[in-house]
Amino acid sequence: MTKTINLNNPLFQTAMPLLEAIESHGYEAYFVGGCVRDALLGKEIHDIDIATSATPDEIQGIFPVTFDVGKKHGTIVVVYKKENYEITTFRTEGTYSDRRRPDQVNFVRNLREDTLRRDFTINALALDRLGRVYDYHGGEQDLQAGIIRAVGTAMERFDEDALRMMRALRFASQLGFEIESQTFEAIGQLAPNLSYVSIERIRIELSKLMQGDYLGTSYKALTESGLCAYLLGMEQVDALSVWQQVYETLAAQIAAGLARDERLVWWALVKALGLDSTQARAFLRDWKHSNPFIKDVSDLLELDQAFASGPLDAWQLYQMPTHVLAIYETYAFHQGWLSQSNQLSQAKAQLPLASRSDLAINGQKVMEALGLSRGNAGLGRLLLELERQVVMGDLPNEPAVLLAQAQALGADYLES
Repeated sequence: MTKTINLNNPLFQTAMPLLEAIESHGYEAYFVGGCVRDALLGKEIHDIDIATSATPDEIQGIFPVTFDVGKKHGTIVVVYKKENYEITTFRTEGTYSDRRRPDQVNFVRNLREDTLRRDFTINALALDRLGRVYDYHGGEQDLQAGIIRAVGTAMERFDEDALRMMRALRFASQLGFEIESQTFEAIGQLAPNLSYVSIERIRIELSKLMQGDYLGTSYKALTESGLCAYLLGMEQVDALSVWQQVYETLAAQIAAGLARDERLVWWALVKALGLDSTQARAFLRDWKHSNPFIKDVSDLLELDQAFASGPLDAWQLYQMPTHVLAIYETYAFHQGWLSQSNQLSQAKAQLPLASRSDLAINGQKVMEALGLSRGNAGLGRLLLELERQVVMGDLPNEPAVLLAQAQALGADYLES
């Protein structure tokens, strides 16, 4: 224990009764991990993690509402005031044959033993309910110096879980810290082990890395470490050139202190890789992104390509989802391409239609007016053309005018 910090943060205060309840039953309990690190850095705290000398069974005996998310590894979720809290028993770990999870864990009663399994010194800090910090590995000193250092031997930590190498780079990008030399050397030596890690776990860390405020320095560490060669779809690329382009695409928003949407940073990556929409969708599917996410990134790519060719016309604006426009126009504004940060959204809001449901006629009215049978394959294409002409300002959105135009266009669009 080296110092005391203020625990007035609402997240600490809300969780404090959990520590008190555990201690009242004769066990130790501490806040651990990222919440302690961020509190010491004066940063916003997002999640509360608790470590304890109590076993999972003992935790379940203390709290009335719990559920098992990883009991054999020591973790129980306690539901308190409608919030979920992960409480994990102090433990030591065996070998990591899959380089992801320990083959076995042994529950212990000692906090120091538990901290030996942590990844980095800055994440191996603990905090008791009186605000006293427990630091067995020099984490506070590394926080002050801006250093990311593995707990114990870096080669061992990364051999246990290869994802920790990506986490080191992610923390460098988020915090602006330098990776300690032996830790960085170990990443270079064990970079091939990243291939053992699931793509979903790597994706989470890569997203956070790309969203970091210090991407401008961390991307260089990513390429120099050799890890980039083991990122899916980037095995054969000029890594330094690609990541420099990613950074340059995002630099204006980073400088402005703006958060970067996850879809924006992945768009910056597929753009730097020189992928077209079809290739980008395949690339993002390989990275196990969701279909809505893939569509949004693909839309951003198409929007950027259209924007590069000149001002967007009304039909291009109309077809683009509003939330995608909002992401892109913030980017374009900070590039100096737009005079207002909501310029595209405003232009779309002024269009004569917000969606096809606003069209003054529908398929049923067209069928009745033209005497069509249900299921005519050309009806959808005809309605789309009427919709386009209204959006472009070529036709007023009036039933009589639209039906007359449907009559005039019918021969070109409808099946006889």
